[in-house]
Amino acid sequence: MNPADLPIYDLREDLKIAFTRYSRLVLQAPTGSGKSTQVPQMLLDDILAGTAGQVVVLQPRRIAARMLASRVARERGVAPGSEVGHQVRFERLAGPDTRILYVTEGILLRRMLNDPSLEGVAAVVFDEFHERHLYGDITLARAVCLQAATRPDLKIAVMSATMDPSPLLSYLDPCAHLVAAGRTFPIEIRYAPQPAGKHARPVWEEAARNCFRLAREFPHGDILIFMPGAYEIRRTVRELEGQSGARDFIILSLYGELSPERQDSVLESYNRRKVVVATNVAETSLTIDGVRIVIDSGLARIPAFDANRAINTLLVEKISRASADQRAGRAGRTAPGVALRLWSERDQEHRKPVELPEIKRVELSETLLMLKAGGISDAEGFPWLEAPHPKILEQAEELLRDLGAVARGSGEITEIGRRMSSFPLHPRFSRMFLEADREGVLPAVALMAAFTQVRLIMLPISDKRRSKERDELLHDEGVKESDFFLLLRAWNLARREGFREAYCRKWGINSRAARQAGEISEQFLRIAGEQGLSREGGMAGADRIQCCILAGFSDHLARRLDRGTLHCAMIHGRRGELRRGSVVREAPLLVSAEVEERDVRGDVGVLLGMNTAVQEAWLESLFPEDFQNLERIEYDSGAKRVVVVRERIFRDLVLESREADVV
Repeated sequence: MNPADLPIYDLREDLKIAFTRYSRLVLQAPTGSGKSTQVPQMLLDDILAGTAGQVVVLQPRRIAARMLASRVARERGVAPGSEVGHQVRFERLAGPDTRILYVTEGILLRRMLNDPSLEGVAAVVFDEFHERHLYGDITLARAVCLQAATRPDLKIAVMSATMDPSPLLSYLDPCAHLVAAGRTFPIEIRYAPQPAGKHARPVWEEAARNCFRLAREFPHGDILIFMPGAYEIRRTVRELEGQSGARDFIILSLYGELSPERQDSVLESYNRRKVVVATNVAETSLTIDGVRIVIDSGLARIPAFDANRAINTLLVEKISRASADQRAGRAGRTAPGVALRLWSERDQEHRKPVELPEIKRVELSETLLMLKAGGISDAEGFPWLEAPHPKILEQAEELLRDLGAVARGSGEITEIGRRMSSFPLHPRFSRMFLEADREGVLPAVALMAAFTQVRLIMLPISDKRRSKERDELLHDEGVKESDFFLLLRAWNLARREGFREAYCRKWGINSRAARQAGEISEQFLRIAGEQGLSREGGMAGADRIQCCILAGFSDHLARRLDRGTLHCAMIHGRRGELRRGSVVREAPLLVSAEVEERDVRGDVGVLLGMNTAVQEAWLESLFPEDFQNLERIEYDSGAKRVVVVRERIFRDLVLESREADVV
């Protein structure tokens, strides 16, 4: 398709006029209109002609940033990385002559922290803003403040296919508002003939079963299948390749971990019809021409706060009605199409109308630490587009105090907090990795951190004899110091066998979760290496590894109340109970990486999982300022005597209490 034929070109003159009158623009343009590729070029050629400034385009996903940069470079007849480039985590293809730079949101935010004036940047374009990623919200606020303070020349464009523009128009006032018309063909929406239930097939089987049936019904055009992640995509491809009609199609995948060559292949033309199995990257930013059939799993991996593990993670969740409509719209770009939703119409009615903004879904300690590193100490006074609840900010501040990233009392960022802020990671992990580097056990601790990001590496075994054999295989004195060490044993067992599913199933190991933990561990090590930490070191030194886990989870410190029960006293005034499956049974002090609150007969109980034994000496080494020794006089009415009570306290947890007669 000739780029000049895209619907967005109808607004080219309006765009010039808008930026002549205003420095801010809200642009609503439907999926496939060309806004992601053409608006940055219009800015460069029409608005910034004769200037030397750069157009920076924020994309929610790495894969979209790279592929859009590649497409725009091809349209302009230049080599990628010259006039048009991209920068994402682990990868930069740009140079001093780059005028259009596609980046992910975190890249620009960190650039703003290092260079608050954004020298050399003439325009910032926020693409797919309806997804409301946290870094996008914060970067927009910083850009608006910068524009108002010292950079009135800075152009800001906020673009989206589906969003309510009212809050943005109010926030950016005065600003221009443009709406592009869509050019789509009719789309028939169908729902699963057998809605998901207790005995439903896996979603990849349902997608494959319907794919070639629809292809026979609609003999023209390509097929786009939406799956939540790489694992589900691989399973779908495997199912498709086993179908009798597969030989007539080119079956392709699209997700972030693929090589650039394999990602680009989905945009190529072939002499056979394509089936592309993709994550939600194909929902908005990227348009795959020729799609007439969409099969939608209705699922996506969405950033959210996992309260049990007290970390942000990606959870597979149902998409909103707005996202479902976005996906369906991919079938009507070039001709009438059909979208099959693998859920019921009743389910559709009960889904959220739109996704909640990330600021409503995630824990904010990483964000708060980054703001403090940028000199913003008053988070409540920050000009949020949508302010978080004050309680959420206070919880984030409390965690940063517990990690030693901010000073108690003043709330100022500490030296170690500033070092932590340079990591694009949750502060728990950056704190652990800094300690692991000092102790020389970074590879081991990266793997422990990865274990917190996946679920159920070890599964229950119904066969009692096999379960006993697994216990004998994995348990010994060495694992009793940490549940992580038991997971490490299981992971090593699976790794030696190449994570073979049949072998892992035999021993009750989740092969998918174990493999994923290894991949996440490698990502952590790459990030740590970028921050100058040594990737050298082994798995030896159990006590050093335990100390690093303590560094990241000191806010989950617990003291055993007695040896006869599993009850514990915890920091911040809570009470807990060890999970019965925990191997940590003898330690008087421990930290828990999983803290699950349960309502039992009206009482809130806390179950402690992923436990690690720790020592008071490690607490003194890591957090010396959080100790206090208190002494008070009390009257013991039972013994009819006056006693002095001496307590050793870490934060608000009493570690030791002794009584003595007053002399």
